[in-house]
Amino acid sequence: MPNLAKQKNAAGKLIEFGMIRHTADEIAHRNHTDKGERPLRFQGQGKLLLALSQEDGLSQKELATRLNLTVQSTAEFVNKLVKKDLVTKEKSTTDRRKTIIRLTDQGRAAAETETAKVPEFLTTLTDTELDQLTSILTKINANLYDEINTADDTKSSKVQQAVSDWLRDWFL
Repeated sequence: MPNLAKQKNAAGKLIEFGMIRHTADEIAHRNHTDKGERPLRFQGQGKLLLALSQEDGLSQKELATRLNLTVQSTAEFVNKLVKKDLVTKEKSTTDRRKTIIRLTDQGRAAAETETAKVPEFLTTLTDTELDQLTSILTKINANLYDEINTADDTKSSKVQQAVSDWLRDWFL
């Protein structure tokens, strides 16, 4: 049985990482060359671009479902991406109630650029440390998937598919 104090220390480090990462992201945003723009990676807009780069021409509802976002959030992200000329909106030819979202050439280029980036903080780790971190996170994620499956087996497959779709092109 692992030492409780060590478990609490590790939990504290995970919380600390989340807090520091948030602050570092905010600083990066303030210092970004386009002051009003956040880098798209890992943000709602970036998730939409990634999903569309994997399968273009999805409806807003399909995007919301795939990314586990509300329809309202998805619509807001789509509208921001339209203003940036990264996606277009068009009515479905088969069902006029649906709005189909498509990447522009500029949007496809942005998605490709973002998926090629690796978080700066990972560059401080050696190959051995990266292998260790990957192994540890894989074990933790497997345990979390098991917890989700035990609590709600229908949600488990949905979460695993969403994660798999989202990560397909990111860092793999």
